[in-house]
Amino acid sequence: MLEEGTRITMANGQSMNISEIKRGVSVLCSDGSITTVEHISKDVQTTYQILQKTKHRANEGEAGKVDPLRKTVYHRLGFRCTLAHELGLRTASKPILENSFKRNTYKVKWKNLEEMLTFDGRIICIPKTHHKDFSMSFEGRLQATRFMEEKEKEYGVFLEFKIQVRDLDLLEAQIRSNSFLRFNPVLTGNGVLSEYLTGQKHLISPSVLSMAWLLGLWLGDGTTKEPEISVDSLDTGLMEGLIERCRMWGIYPSYKDEQVPLRAKHVKLYFGSEAGENRRTRHLRKNNPFWNTVLNLKFKREMDGEKQVPVFMWSEDLKVREAFLAGLIDSDGYVIKRKEGPDAYKVAVQTIYPSIMNAIVHISRSLGIAVTITTRSARSEMIEGRKVNCHFTYDCTIAGRTPLQNVLSNCRSGHKMRSRPQSVSRDPIYFGFTEEKRGQNTVYSLRTDSGKPILLDNKLAVHACGDHCIEEQAKFTTTKCLKYCIACPRKGVRYFYRDWSGKNRLCGRCYGRYKFSGYRCLSCSYVPEAREVRIAKRRGEELRVASDGTTIGGLICGRCNGILKFDEIRGPRKVIESLSTPLGLVPVVES
Repeated sequence: MLEEGTRITMANGQSMNISEIKRGVSVLCSDGSITTVEHISKDVQTTYQILQKTKHRANEGEAGKVDPLRKTVYHRLGFRCTLAHELGLRTASKPILENSFKRNTYKVKWKNLEEMLTFDGRIICIPKTHHKDFSMSFEGRLQATRFMEEKEKEYGVFLEFKIQVRDLDLLEAQIRSNSFLRFNPVLTGNGVLSEYLTGQKHLISPSVLSMAWLLGLWLGDGTTKEPEISVDSLDTGLMEGLIERCRMWGIYPSYKDEQVPLRAKHVKLYFGSEAGENRRTRHLRKNNPFWNTVLNLKFKREMDGEKQVPVFMWSEDLKVREAFLAGLIDSDGYVIKRKEGPDAYKVAVQTIYPSIMNAIVHISRSLGIAVTITTRSARSEMIEGRKVNCHFTYDCTIAGRTPLQNVLSNCRSGHKMRSRPQSVSRDPIYFGFTEEKRGQNTVYSLRTDSGKPILLDNKLAVHACGDHCIEEQAKFTTTKCLKYCIACPRKGVRYFYRDWSGKNRLCGRCYGRYKFSGYRCLSCSYVPEAREVRIAKRRGEELRVASDGTTIGGLICGRCNGILKFDEIRGPRKVIESLSTPLGLVPVVES
């Protein structure tokens, strides 16, 4: 069962709160088909929050303390459900070969699905890890390789399985950390833009795509007062593309240089006759099809005139979404080189408008492209000798392969346009997740006639509810090998390293900080960043009373105002030396 407030994607592409869905309405499935809701029930049960694993740390570090707006992690994938809700997961099952030098053998590890009896008498099917040893010789290596090929043919590269939230703790630690949820691209659309422009839905003509591109370009570099777009005069490809796509609608871009010509040209989009450059025979805002589209489809907010992206654009036809996103990239985007391969692309788009940020996230995910959001605080910067006040900014990072390459093929800026791929692979995107208990909340059970996974508003694929969801179920297990970092809130089952006491209680991030700086707080065990150490040094040393009543001095911890201790020798070497040195004696090093 899903918690109240969960938004479901309907058949027409719009989203609706699960509490508002009625019996008989149609919702969108993860494979693009449409299914009908047969039954809805309501209850109050304990819910868990399923959240995407992320590396965002602004909410924990100095940035979140200085600017409260940066504490929010925007558009983190997740949903809230009950313990009995079923998750569709995937884990890697490709056999691997390890060298076991202690036993002088080759070890082959593989995974397969096996039935297991739970504590409450249910039989579930979950992945299990197996291994087989081979002699460490040339013949043993050949046998191990042949055995790996047989297992790969038998079980494949990935294992797909279903498991309830309460049974996640039954998975092995390695399998649990390598099990992934997915979000799916949406291949259908509502056709609102084409219906407004041509009177017919889903009519994907070059003129409709050019209008979608113009709207994206205007949202990035346009003015809200009139149809005017700033264009880099050195980017000849973008200027030529603007002229070409405007003429499909009888619009003729023109600009007038200042006394001192600037690089950025303020191009006005006139509608009407091109001849004579007589502005009286042309219209800037009156009868301009582009400006009418901006106003009538609410790309310009009525109450304050700010730019916004209407919600219908999130679920437009696929090619319209691609052209619209290409316009945004042409205006405010930057294509970053990636080292993963020639078909891997990464684009960064900056915007100050939350509506545009939301549109970039939803449209990118609907195309099968991963996207993350980071933020920048409001600041003042010197640009070409002038002081410029910058607003709070959203940095949208889009990463993908052929789906993103297909979007970039619609761009017209010279350094952003890429060739069109031969084929576009719109596969689901998989991501790791964690679960956290929330407490008692109102939940809804939604059953469909097909039983297929349905799509949430954030494009997550979730299974419809079954009979086991009607009543609240108990949880009899705890997470295996779960560890908590002593220096930060992170918890997990992997990648914990040795701290100053010799125990594996530091996460990878805190371990790297400790190895680099050597500082740790005696009160809260926090490991400060290098920047925080510099701030503490500028503040100077102070005296504090320790937990045992003694007075000690040192740098001050920025988190709890405790004393920062510097370990000159740290890591495994420190533990070995402390164990080998008798108490009260100092080792003597001979020269």
